[in-house]
Amino acid sequence: MKPHHRRTASVVALAISAGVILSGCASPTSASPSTPAAAGYPVSVDSCGVKGEYAQSPSRVVLGYPRTLETLAALGVDDSVYGYTLGGYDALPADYPAKIVEVSPDYAPAREAMIAAAPDLYLANDEGQVRGDGTVSYDDLAQAGTNVYVLGQYCADAPAPTSITRVYDDVTDLGTIFGVPERASEVVASLKDRVSAAAARNPGDPLSVAYLQVYDGKIYANGGYPAAGILNALNVTNVFADLPHNFTEITKEQALVLTPDVIMVNYVGAGNEQAGIDEVRALLPDSPAVKNGRVYGSDETDYEAGGVSLIANLEYVADTLFPR
Repeated sequence: MKPHHRRTASVVALAISAGVILSGCASPTSASPSTPAAAGYPVSVDSCGVKGEYAQSPSRVVLGYPRTLETLAALGVDDSVYGYTLGGYDALPADYPAKIVEVSPDYAPAREAMIAAAPDLYLANDEGQVRGDGTVSYDDLAQAGTNVYVLGQYCADAPAPTSITRVYDDVTDLGTIFGVPERASEVVASLKDRVSAAAARNPGDPLSVAYLQVYDGKIYANGGYPAAGILNALNVTNVFADLPHNFTEITKEQALVLTPDVIMVNYVGAGNEQAGIDEVRALLPDSPAVKNGRVYGSDETDYEAGGVSLIANLEYVADTLFPR
């Protein structure tokens, strides 16, 4: 089981005096429309400080992760998807459309593969996918006429968001980009209702939760988004809220000191859930959550997919924390 891809370039061991160093990125240029504007266009949408200019609804989209398709399907624009990257992270859903091709199995796709795919929009799930560290860059894509939108606003030079409202913002932005603002408003209203219903399940008793993952015998804490957004929306305590990074290596001693009531274990792939839970139990047998049988799995592919998939994950967490 491998660590969460998002922001892993900033994974460092947590120490009391640890500093935070985030590498900066050059100011990219956004793509310029080269076709006459369609009705309702042009529109401009910012993402990670980069302005995307759209003369029409994107019709050849490459996804930063295959399951991001779920968000575009909710908006009724999934027919615009040509391909995906990060295909090697996990198996495709059984019902995934065969016409959508793998452009790259990698987190950060090669320049040649992306240019050959010729997308008009790269819907990335992390700005690290377009940093150009030997792979495709903003400038490469801009020169090819490709806009970039980073779902979840996982930007290299800014902290990750901590509120589930980022999902609503993404849906609204995509509604603007694809020319379906009314549909986006309907989707957002439905998502808000689902989040409210999930939060109402909380009986109000104090509850603390830690998101953990074990990789190569090391313990990693996920204190940032989307875990933070999910726990905040459900009104429970995130024990790793103050960590300097989204995803941080911690010691066994640090994990035990925090004594969460519940541990949610990040895993990738349905067949790995129990193995992930067992690893945490073996490493932290004295944790109250382990002793009380409150260690559960949380599918990390929902995080990679982002968008509406995070609301489904939030509902799962509510079901887990507050069983009916």
